[in-house]
Amino acid sequence: MRDILTSPRTEEIKHHRRVRNLRLTIVIIILFSLLIGALSYFSFNSRISIDSVVVTGNHIISTDDIESHVRAKLTGKYVYLFSRDNSLIYSKKGIYNDLMVSFPRINTLSVYRDNWKTLHIDLSERAGSYLYCGPKIPEVLNDIGENCYFINDDGYIFDKAPYFSGNVYFKYYIKLVDSNNQPIENPLKQNIFDLNRFHSMVRFIDGITALGFKPIYLSVDDDGIYTIYLDHDSENTSPTVIFKGDNDLEIILSNLTTAMNQSEFANEINSKYAKLLYIDLRFKNKVLYKFQ
Repeated sequence: MRDILTSPRTEEIKHHRRVRNLRLTIVIIILFSLLIGALSYFSFNSRISIDSVVVTGNHIISTDDIESHVRAKLTGKYVYLFSRDNSLIYSKKGIYNDLMVSFPRINTLSVYRDNWKTLHIDLSERAGSYLYCGPKIPEVLNDIGENCYFINDDGYIFDKAPYFSGNVYFKYYIKLVDSNNQPIENPLKQNIFDLNRFHSMVRFIDGITALGFKPIYLSVDDDGIYTIYLDHDSENTSPTVIFKGDNDLEIILSNLTTAMNQSEFANEINSKYAKLLYIDLRFKNKVLYKFQ
């Protein structure tokens, strides 16, 4: 085997080529870094940053709750470099998906901007699917759904409803009383709660639904204890969510949400759901539960 000799000129050409390629690579890296830096700096320009969120079409869902979710999606940076609230690169799909998952009451949703600084959230809510069915739950299961009345989105009882079997509509079982605390015989043209209370209750029930439960009816006893019954496959238990009338619904929903975000709690509830008896939210900052 013979060694192939290379001339000094050939070696010099190769050396210059390597140096040139190295310099070119360094220049490209510097230019790319400058470009990324410039784009990152530009993404924080206040003239193209979304600073206003306009929510329209909601009646029951809280505007503040929607804005809170949107703001969370507009806070921070992408890959530690680009502002999330930049109107050119904001996550329209992320905001849409988050709102649709977090608020089951949303029927249609549109997310768009009409200028560099304003984001519009236009939505429509699902029509109210509620029935008022008397002061207490019938003892005979087959009687559930008899003698019910339609309720609109403001908690107003407006018409007699035909018999519905199953859980097509969410049902309220509450004793209606007049200003003298006397029972009201005819529920037509009555409100089951005042407007704000009813909307808060609907948001609470929607929140429970968003956590994966299926509320089917609510009852209130004479001691002011509220019980939400959950749909279930087992005939051996009737799982419920219990709370008091004077509980702050936002706080107890937050407590339950925090608990469900703990994998140990969520896994136990889900794996033993057929034996679940109740989830008790009556006590401050506590979520108590029991299985059969």
